[in-house]
Amino acid sequence: MHGASKEHPDRRIPVSDPPGDGASLWRGLSARLLVLTIIFVLIAEVLIFLPSIANFRNVWLQSHLDTAETASIVYLDSDDPMLSDKAQREFLSATESLAVVIREGAMNRMMAAIKSPFVVDESFDLTVMRPFSAVASSLAMLVSTEPGVYRVFGPMKSRPAIIELVQEDGPLKTALRNYSRNVALLSLAISLITAALVYLALYLMIVRPIRRLSLNMTAFSREPDNAALILKPGGRRDEIGVAERRLAAFEADLHATLRQRQHLADLGLAVSKINHDLRNILSSAQLFSDRLSSLPDPTVQRLAPKLLRSINRAAGYAQSVLAYGRAREAAPDRQLQNLATIVEDVGEALVPDSSGVEWYNEVPPALEADIDAEQLFRVIMNLCRNAIQAMERGGTGVLRRLTVSAERSGRAVEVRIADTGPGIAEKVRGELFKPFGMSAQSGGTGLGLVIAAELVRAHGGTIEVEQTSPAGTIFLVTLPDSDAGRQAG
Repeated sequence: MHGASKEHPDRRIPVSDPPGDGASLWRGLSARLLVLTIIFVLIAEVLIFLPSIANFRNVWLQSHLDTAETASIVYLDSDDPMLSDKAQREFLSATESLAVVIREGAMNRMMAAIKSPFVVDESFDLTVMRPFSAVASSLAMLVSTEPGVYRVFGPMKSRPAIIELVQEDGPLKTALRNYSRNVALLSLAISLITAALVYLALYLMIVRPIRRLSLNMTAFSREPDNAALILKPGGRRDEIGVAERRLAAFEADLHATLRQRQHLADLGLAVSKINHDLRNILSSAQLFSDRLSSLPDPTVQRLAPKLLRSINRAAGYAQSVLAYGRAREAAPDRQLQNLATIVEDVGEALVPDSSGVEWYNEVPPALEADIDAEQLFRVIMNLCRNAIQAMERGGTGVLRRLTVSAERSGRAVEVRIADTGPGIAEKVRGELFKPFGMSAQSGGTGLGLVIAAELVRAHGGTIEVEQTSPAGTIFLVTLPDSDAGRQAG
């Protein structure tokens, strides 16, 4: 861990990316979002522009047809079917045409035409709307650099006739290009404004909260022991709000777990420091026990072997303290053992702790299990001591009974430890087998059930609360035979 956490315990989440961590501005999510927004808006503008330019062309052509129709009305009712040269030139100039023809029924009337010959390259029929062909021909005319001549015709509004114009494409090309330039500039302006607004909205709703989550995860990953760096969720109810609450819960759990591990490490260090002196004291106690065993007193002769076994077992525990602090429990040394004898030893060891508690060993005398005797002794001892403490918390006037029973079930042995205590509260059941999970309730270290669970798992078995209620609790320990034990069985 960095030393900064000691100097600034209340430091909050940084407001900028840590040096060397996180993407640069132009490779970050914000820049990508801005670029993508502009691109998508431009694509939308292009999709709008294509039909609009075809529509502009048709409107431009229709306006010239209307101009030609208006100019021709004066001459259509005249008895003279031919216009003078001067009138034709003025007519053609007003309509920007090379020729003007009116078809009325079976009669075609040439209103005006230039003297020079010309070749028509393309025809536009405004009586029929073909969107795709109109878009294609408009784009082709827009990008074309070669001069050409086209013919356009459509219905007259003043009479049942068709009016037709032959025109050079230069003016239409110029109009299309001016329109395209104006639309492009307007589209770009709209794109930038729309992109800025969309980007601002998405940045405030998505990018900034995600950036906050990212910075928090980076900061917390560097100093998970700093409680000030745990995320403070906002009041959002959407998916980001859910992510904030889940991340905050995860960081709080991780912080608590690290504190527990640090507590365990400190505890292991403290125990290791006193291990040497404890072994010396136990060695002296062994010498005193040896001397006591030589006395002829019958009571001493009956109790001295039990005292010696207890001291030897305590010395063995002290010898394994350092190994336990360095690693997990040693692998069990499994052999066929008489289970009733082990439970009886537990009962004798619990005599000072079980004042006022009725003790029952209901294990069948002939029941054998493929186990490590010392490890199973510790498992049953821890469970029974916890049960006695629970019954003591139940108050006076309550029947205190502790029963250990066992039976074989196929290739496994099931051991039950039943008490008449007040039961286990619902809120702490999930913390039973976690370090210090029950220390606040029992007044102990909170490691008894943790050690028991680890020893049972080393045997390949399980430990669980079979039932609990105000009338008492039953722990079930299941110990399957090892491969060697199964072959022997």
